[in-house]
Amino acid sequence: MNSPSAFRRVRSRMFGVLALATVWVLLWGTLSIGNVLSGIAVGLAVVLLFPLPRIPIRGRFHLTSFIALNFVIATMLVRATLQVTWITLRPGPPPKCAILKRRLSVQSDIVLTLIVDALSLIPGSLVLQVDKVQRVVFIHVLDVSDKRAIADFHRNTDQLERWFIRAFERPEDWQNRSVADADSPTSPEGRQGGDNS
Repeated sequence: MNSPSAFRRVRSRMFGVLALATVWVLLWGTLSIGNVLSGIAVGLAVVLLFPLPRIPIRGRFHLTSFIALNFVIATMLVRATLQVTWITLRPGPPPKCAILKRRLSVQSDIVLTLIVDALSLIPGSLVLQVDKVQRVVFIHVLDVSDKRAIADFHRNTDQLERWFIRAFERPEDWQNRSVADADSPTSPEGRQGGDNS
């Protein structure tokens, strides 16, 4: 039972070392044996000396919904970029901004983080604060001159959240995994941390 878990742990650490080594080489800007070896050494030091806590991953990954999610994000990026460009170029007073409170219904901390990243990536919105326990985010939104603009923002956020749930944590998958985890002697509820399966 511990062998697959240990293999996953070693595999994730190897991936972390390679990712850090790649970033190291890119920062130096030269692909050489010395940079690669020093990058691997730095990656090993970071992964071994500063290990991240294991996060329980539940739900199931759905490829088609993930592809659709990326299309939705790309569409929002293009539309928001055009809107911000128009706000910048148009004559008149500066846009009216606001900080909006938004409650999300996602269950996983990882999916919450991904949604926060996506919201901050889209031009015109920036997540200022996240309440992980209450699943509440406070978002600075550009150009909320009327109620229709606020409603558009909430509608877009609803759409984004729906696609994240479809891609990563559909209710039926989450419920099935929760039942399976509860029956398992090595469930995240029965030990410290979680399994990265």
